[in-house]
Amino acid sequence: MVARARERFAAERRHLGRRRRRGVRHGALPNLLVIGGLKCGTTSLHHYLNLHPEIAMSRPKELNFFVAELNWDLGPDWYASHFDGAAGVRGETSPHYTNRPRFAGVAERMRELLPDSARVVYLVRDPVDRMLSHYLHNVGGGYEARPLEAALADPDSAYVARSRYAMQAEPYLREFGADRLLIVAREELAAERRATMRRVFGFCGVDPGFDSSQFEREWETGSAKSSGGFRFMDRAVRLPGLRALDRNFDRLPESLRWLVERMVHDPDTGAAPKPTLDPQLYDRLASLFRDDVAELERLTGRSFGWLSGPGASP
Repeated sequence: MVARARERFAAERRHLGRRRRRGVRHGALPNLLVIGGLKCGTTSLHHYLNLHPEIAMSRPKELNFFVAELNWDLGPDWYASHFDGAAGVRGETSPHYTNRPRFAGVAERMRELLPDSARVVYLVRDPVDRMLSHYLHNVGGGYEARPLEAALADPDSAYVARSRYAMQAEPYLREFGADRLLIVAREELAAERRATMRRVFGFCGVDPGFDSSQFEREWETGSAKSSGGFRFMDRAVRLPGLRALDRNFDRLPESLRWLVERMVHDPDTGAAPKPTLDPQLYDRLASLFRDDVAELERLTGRSFGWLSGPGASP
């Protein structure tokens, strides 16, 4: 998936020298970053934010600019060209920004380049539930062949690291401060969407009373991750003739993107069914996160109610 993230901008990388020679510069740097986490509702939040008349979110969604191994080499001018300079709030969404320890130094690069007014939103969810969705996504896309227990029980895996939210948030707290980092739970975005969006809009400094009927939509719910349709589409866009479609999908009109999303991730089918974990496996996985969840709750001053599955004792 990382190779594909870099491939999405291969054509722009090839033409970068020509653009630099011509002195091409458009747009402006963003002042809003949605940093993850993976499988926590970032695609939905990106679209909800973009509905607000005072906010312009990037197209495509995942620019991955601040990851040195991905698109940092494309430079600030390339990055700024993806944002509407006339918008009061300009944002992007890249879950790889919370992919430590694989990608280090992301928050530091952000703090060095972005204006002092930049704000950061971090979506989280029950860490074991997130692991399962991550695993099913990888299986559905053909990225994962290991049995579930073997894949999830490895304490050094990305499945574990990307569910350690306090660890992932630490550099952002250090670089931006607690007043410019908003942590939002996927569970509250799903159950109390309008109240949650009012809180997010208020954090962004725009009218918190904005509402839209499109808040009813959920993007990439995972309902088709294990289906043949998702696997076919995911692999098809890697073919040479269709790579341009994959790279430019987020630039398509909203209505057309929604039609494609409905074919692959039909929102009317609900969330994908998840395998039932053996109680001993669940407890072993939950034990990997209890200290991190406690630290996140200390940092946010709230309880998330996670890790309440089989044998959920401290």
